[in-house]
Amino acid sequence: MIRNHRRVIVMILFSCCFFVSGCSYWQNRLQDCGDMVDAGFTFSQKAQLALFYDFIPLVPIGYGRVDGKFVGLGGGKPRWFSRHFERHYGLILWGQEEVTFHKSLEELEQMPRDRRENFVDYQRSGLMGMAQGPFPGTDYLISCPHYVHLGWIGVVASPRYLQMLDFIIGFTTLDIGGDDGKRSENFYDLDS
Repeated sequence: MIRNHRRVIVMILFSCCFFVSGCSYWQNRLQDCGDMVDAGFTFSQKAQLALFYDFIPLVPIGYGRVDGKFVGLGGGKPRWFSRHFERHYGLILWGQEEVTFHKSLEELEQMPRDRRENFVDYQRSGLMGMAQGPFPGTDYLISCPHYVHLGWIGVVASPRYLQMLDFIIGFTTLDIGGDDGKRSENFYDLDS
């Protein structure tokens, strides 16, 4: 009998914690969950090429340039044929990566440089590239991008390990990714 009362009390306390934590807590957990990986398919009207791999951004290898559409989870939210642009160079010791899941190259070129930075994740990688800067932000700091696009179709698979850790630790309300309660302008940008 006493055991049942304890279970009821524990359930009530758990329910109170769940509802008292508020919507922002669960919204942040959902956001952190979406940030853990970029995964999906790329499509282009013209034949394009991307064969790029970057090991936690220390060893970039390959080349890629794709201006087309994306279907999948990218940039922290689900996308359905959203505009997509990626450009990558990797020479083992030096690399450069540029990716967006909601703008085309044409749209980016028409923007002022300071506004463009809000829509594009840009970083240099490899030992020489990281010394040159800019250093990756927390979104892609410890990630392993894979981009393959041959002709008119491709695949994006980029596990983002720091964001995975941010998701797990986030349940304690610690925010190692520095993104709880914040979202960059591009998160709210509607795809058309």
